[in-house]
Amino acid sequence: MNRNRSWLALLCAAAMFVATGPAAATPDDQMRLYEVYAPLGTEQALLTGGFDVMEHRDGDSLFVLGDSATGVALERAGFTATVDQVLPEPPDRFAVTADTFYGGYRTTNAHYQHLDQVAREHPDLATVVDYGDSWLKTQNRGGHDLRAICITRKGPGDCALSPDAPKPRFFVMGLLHSRELTTGEVAWRWIDHLVSSTDPEIAALLNTTEFWVVPVANPDGVDNVQRGGDSPISHRKNGNDTNHQGTVCGTQSHNHHGVDLNRNTSSNWGLQNATDRQCDQNYRGTAPESEPETQALQALWRSLYRDRRAADPAGPAPTDTTGLVLSLHSYGNYVLFPWSGGAPDRRTGNDAALRNLAQQMAELAGPGWQYGQSGQVLYSASGTTDDWVYDELGVASFVWELGSPPEQTCGGFFPAYSCQDGFFWPKALPMLLHAARNTSAPYRPVPEPTTECTRTDDTDTPVVTRTPPVVVNTTITGCEGNARSASRVEVHFKKLSFSIITLDLIAPDGTAYRLQHLRQSALPDPGGSFTVDLSREVRNGTWQLRVDNRMWLGEGDLDWWTLTL
Repeated sequence: MNRNRSWLALLCAAAMFVATGPAAATPDDQMRLYEVYAPLGTEQALLTGGFDVMEHRDGDSLFVLGDSATGVALERAGFTATVDQVLPEPPDRFAVTADTFYGGYRTTNAHYQHLDQVAREHPDLATVVDYGDSWLKTQNRGGHDLRAICITRKGPGDCALSPDAPKPRFFVMGLLHSRELTTGEVAWRWIDHLVSSTDPEIAALLNTTEFWVVPVANPDGVDNVQRGGDSPISHRKNGNDTNHQGTVCGTQSHNHHGVDLNRNTSSNWGLQNATDRQCDQNYRGTAPESEPETQALQALWRSLYRDRRAADPAGPAPTDTTGLVLSLHSYGNYVLFPWSGGAPDRRTGNDAALRNLAQQMAELAGPGWQYGQSGQVLYSASGTTDDWVYDELGVASFVWELGSPPEQTCGGFFPAYSCQDGFFWPKALPMLLHAARNTSAPYRPVPEPTTECTRTDDTDTPVVTRTPPVVVNTTITGCEGNARSASRVEVHFKKLSFSIITLDLIAPDGTAYRLQHLRQSALPDPGGSFTVDLSREVRNGTWQLRVDNRMWLGEGDLDWWTLTL
């Protein structure tokens, strides 16, 4: 691959050492970034193996941060891994100032002072809310309050902790993973933009929408990160350092104390890519919702949003459901939406609307951005906050992963602070505004295309039993938008002996739609015409027809097939 790696150097120089700081490293002790072969759908063994997996995918590869022993462990676990980069020692650390570290990033205290200042200077717009306590505070060991700010042109009932609010609510959360520094800075700038912008659209939105922002969802973790000063500590989880059964965690990024707050909710808890080893980066906790930060966030969301979830888990929330919740993460160029956990091809009842809005936001961010369910473009993850919001309340929820190649120096967990104003904010603002415009009706129906798009493949293809299923492709181009809810697939065979045929249509994103299940036929053409709801799928891309002939004596040809979207 001809990829520019300079973005990795900055990430790793900042991430590779932790609070206590090792002595001068020998070459064998130096940290490395490993490129690991882990195609979509095969990554669970990597994420549950105790490795520090970066939140970025490059084709079939994920990236793992670790030392020389990590490389050995990857090989023993059966992974194909190569050293992408051996990392130099970091510079000496400098003390954190009262407000900033690492070139300008704000400390937890600075974020909280900012909330108070905004509320003090804009009493007609802003209200600060204490919604709980961090883990360390619950243990009387310091820690922090958990704080949010509500911003709107205040009227009766506004900013009240009641789901019966008069305005729809757009909720933005940063620093759930404490080392993902860009997310807190985007939240800071969003707050300032809402209260200071002279844009008429912002004034109109403040009259019609409540904006909730939690800039630091994991303050104990951020305290740990900021202790590194100009060499931030790569700590992802919360401050829970409980010693379970004599387990003592280390000080490297892949061996830290704490619970991953984005694996701790009750939604799909413990299913995928969440470990039960407390030192791992994606440790799920002792039980669903075991952490005070998780409990407090969920209580806050329940107080802000009506429960509109359908009684049938596969059913949609009503189209008049209001509100939108956004969790900011880094690093990657992704707009993600539920489901993050469960089977990769499982869809929510509101998938078409979520997918449509995610596509629009990704396009606003610029080239190189992808959108989809996490298991479709990055990796599956269980116990996540975005799944919980939709699972429990039916509210539209998204995750943005911000920053990755080819952005070079502005990639990774710890980009140069100058990247915030010059790179990240210009990308984030249009996406935030688009999300805000859709907060009142995120599930509005996706328009049906006004024209049909039809492709026919008339290449004769042998269909022989006792072999892998036959898969044929057709590529759709020049057909923008989503497919029809009554799309059609027509399939015809010839010279086919007695057979038991299963037919599946595979969408460009890998989702399989069963057209025909184990149909027994003595006819030479056991095909037919099938109507299928493909409104969740973008039309352009490569579609596949999969033919599985289960009868061991059956043979013949797939004559032709047509796809009409």
